[in-house]
Amino acid sequence: MNPELKRIAGRQGGVFSRRQASDAGYTPAEMRERLAQGKWERIRYGQYAERTDWTGIAPWEQRLRRHRLLIHAAMNAMHRGSAVVSHHSALVLHGIPVWQADLEEVQLTRVNARAGVMAGVRHHQARLPPEDVTTVEHLPATSVARALVEVASTATFAAAVISADAVLRRPEVTPADLWRLAETTEHWPGSPMIRRALAFANRLSESVGESRTRILMRDEGLPPPQLQVEFADAEGFIGRVDFFFPEYGTVVEFDGLLKYGGNSADALIREKLREDRLRALGLEVVRITWQDLDDPARVAAMIRRAFARGRRTSA
Repeated sequence: MNPELKRIAGRQGGVFSRRQASDAGYTPAEMRERLAQGKWERIRYGQYAERTDWTGIAPWEQRLRRHRLLIHAAMNAMHRGSAVVSHHSALVLHGIPVWQADLEEVQLTRVNARAGVMAGVRHHQARLPPEDVTTVEHLPATSVARALVEVASTATFAAAVISADAVLRRPEVTPADLWRLAETTEHWPGSPMIRRALAFANRLSESVGESRTRILMRDEGLPPPQLQVEFADAEGFIGRVDFFFPEYGTVVEFDGLLKYGGNSADALIREKLREDRLRALGLEVVRITWQDLDDPARVAAMIRRAFARGRRTSA
């Protein structure tokens, strides 16, 4: 890519239009050649990007990167000032995790347009107050708080909470911001879900897995746990656990190996020693993995068995 087109694409998330490539000096034949050779790829009609090797990148991260390209391509095809990135697309730009979202569909909000889906873009119609619009990656987008309530109004409870937990960890977002938006959206069809998700959200859930585990516990009728509790013994600090049920002497961890950066031998040893020290305090320890979350009843049974053991120990 020549320097001029590289500069243009750099401000557009790596995306450029056919017209921009032409203005940068590429002929139609040169464009076709680069596409045929796999040097460029078509993101949507008339919008392209240099092909990038994503080998070794986790599939979920690849889907997020692909969605960012789709967002920039959709916005690059719009008249400037006619649309704002919104809903789950805005959350992706803000770096907020999304769950069960259709990442092949870009979400935009426009003032003067009919709502509906066209060419992989879902258009929403709304007048956005200035305080609910910001700029992310050189694009106008709804604020992180506004994007959350937009998603929560149409998402499942789990999807809304997973994003809400992450939004609450953002320093620029206050509870007042979220409840202002909850009041603003009081008459939206999805208003009850917004309020339910905000009431349950907890900034101490530090990952998608922890959020899903907490939702599972709620759905399965388990008591509310304490989050991010620290433990120490005679040797010093042991660590911070994801979930603690003090009345049952039970700790629940979601994929604790991630605390140590992967599944290396050293990480396994550190995690085993950490778990041994927790058990030496008389605690039951239950470990939950991604695969476990697909069987909520089994997970709940594991935790309840730990409760029973913890009670006997304390007795």
